[in-house]
Amino acid sequence: MDPEVTAAMREVERAEAAAKKYFNMLWQIADRLKGQPTDDDTPLPLERAVCHPILGGRLRADPAGDIPGPAFTVASLRRAIIKGDLKCVNHGRLQFITPAQLRAWINRKPDASASPIAPSTPPAPPSMSPAAPTLNEKRQENASVSLAMAALDSIGPSSGRGLKNKKGR
Repeated sequence: MDPEVTAAMREVERAEAAAKKYFNMLWQIADRLKGQPTDDDTPLPLERAVCHPILGGRLRADPAGDIPGPAFTVASLRRAIIKGDLKCVNHGRLQFITPAQLRAWINRKPDASASPIAPSTPPAPPSMSPAAPTLNEKRQENASVSLAMAALDSIGPSSGRGLKNKKGR
């Protein structure tokens, strides 16, 4: 066979292999960006639940491609769970919620029995400026905060997490 024809055939084979590799990469990207359909009873961890379309996010088949909604965070969902507004299922240390529970939480009616919180009156200004705390008072404060944190940690593994005293220690 002519060497030019052989070289042209090799070049066509290389181009076909490169095109195949390119299209495989495109299909992988398309699969990664494909939305994940969820049933109303599919449990989702809180980290993925903030990406659900009900909350304005985008839930992908690949969790790395999830896009959270603009208004809700994991902390806001946890606050709603603690307040009792949002129901969840605990599996060990992980909390799971379903889209049906999210929908019920979003569509809930405000309680008529709940009265609006009245603004508190500001405290009266002190007649004298308070004296700076002594070293002994600072030590007592740190010791009491440490005891309180230890008590919270002994109550449960997740109940005292994330709490810090006002000095950040």
